[in-house]
Amino acid sequence: MRLQEILNPHYNFYDPANLDVIEATCAYDLAFENADLDFLAQAEQDVLKGQNGYAIGVNVSSPWGQNIVLEAQIGEFDANSDVVKKDITVKSGFMLSLQRHRGRKERWEVIEGTLTVISDGAIYTVKTGESINLSKGNVHCMINRDDKPVRVIETQSGICREADNVRLIDFNNRPTIPLSNQNEALSAILYAQIHQEIKNKFGCETTASAMLLDPKYAQTIARLNSAA
Repeated sequence: MRLQEILNPHYNFYDPANLDVIEATCAYDLAFENADLDFLAQAEQDVLKGQNGYAIGVNVSSPWGQNIVLEAQIGEFDANSDVVKKDITVKSGFMLSLQRHRGRKERWEVIEGTLTVISDGAIYTVKTGESINLSKGNVHCMINRDDKPVRVIETQSGICREADNVRLIDFNNRPTIPLSNQNEALSAILYAQIHQEIKNKFGCETTASAMLLDPKYAQTIARLNSAA
């Protein structure tokens, strides 16, 4: 059995929406690797709904909460010196997608509430006044499994592009790419477990993948890690 099949029993490789995301992700990977500035600029405009850059101070609502861009210093692509700061609020009983980024690292500072974080196959609890650092390429997720909203100041640094968001698992069933390694699979297992916990506590509309929750899947992934 191929590694991709082992890692992705939950994934529908025949879903046209998933196939579109796979194609778009591969194209962005190639453009990022080759510093294809025209392609990257167009991708950014598409994500920002026609804008050439971040709209500072605009409150953008999402199913999971809201975010406001406080600062955006975007320089030349190869300079690797961008800084973007956001004020993010996550509602009770919601989680963002499990994701990673090609070009930026992030620092999350909690200023209200308690944040649950998945980071490279581990779970962390970050309380008010505490922070967590996420390296470039880190597999991560912001989660609020408490009864009060959580507010986070996110500081991105490196090559910061809104289009640079590789979605692996999604709470709201948006299309994703397949998992590609054991770290992503371990993180996906934790994501499914917390998704199920949130559904039991808050009664969310979506359901965690039963395949990712299957203990046999976790055992298989653990064996892959041991053999690595």
